[in-house]
Amino acid sequence: MNNLFDRILRIIEEVQDDEQQMQQILDYLVSEVDLEKYKPINQLPEKYRPVVNEIAQYMDMGMICYLNPETVKLSFIPQELFYDIEGSDDVEEIKKQLDDVHGWQTVEFLDWDNPIVFQPFPSNQSFRIMEKFTHNLPNDENLRPKLINALQNRKPFANFGRIIDNSDLREDWFEFKREYLDNLVAEDLLMELENLKEDNNEI
Repeated sequence: MNNLFDRILRIIEEVQDDEQQMQQILDYLVSEVDLEKYKPINQLPEKYRPVVNEIAQYMDMGMICYLNPETVKLSFIPQELFYDIEGSDDVEEIKKQLDDVHGWQTVEFLDWDNPIVFQPFPSNQSFRIMEKFTHNLPNDENLRPKLINALQNRKPFANFGRIIDNSDLREDWFEFKREYLDNLVAEDLLMELENLKEDNNEI
């Protein structure tokens, strides 16, 4: 199997500078191979899939997300409260502090065993997604050079958003971003679930 994989890689390396042949390979993969099943979200156990998008949305807003892997219940807190929680081992004191000082009462995750924690996406993630969306557009798409130019100049977020909002690609962009973030979350979740499984096997 490894020999076959190595041969495939060598073929791709040999033709990677030939745009026409590379396009033929891509067209074949798209039409003949079920690529959907290889996406992280489609490899997740069924019970976790419904919460992936909610986790991604809160992470995109800069929130910390806690997932109970047993009940699949979610809890969210603002990022600034995370450091207060991490700095103390007294659960009851943390609850009191979050309620008294911050008025934050949704802290069920403090009572959970082995919650999975999702940090907000890094600040450069949004830019990366815009780049990928732009470069995935067909070469004959009129907006492609405009978007590339927007990303290479000042205020890339504002200029990219303005171009997208006034185009027919607006819904395509939102769908691309949603799917991209969902698969990032799913990939992290797969890894965390695997780690939990290994830890439980060691006990």
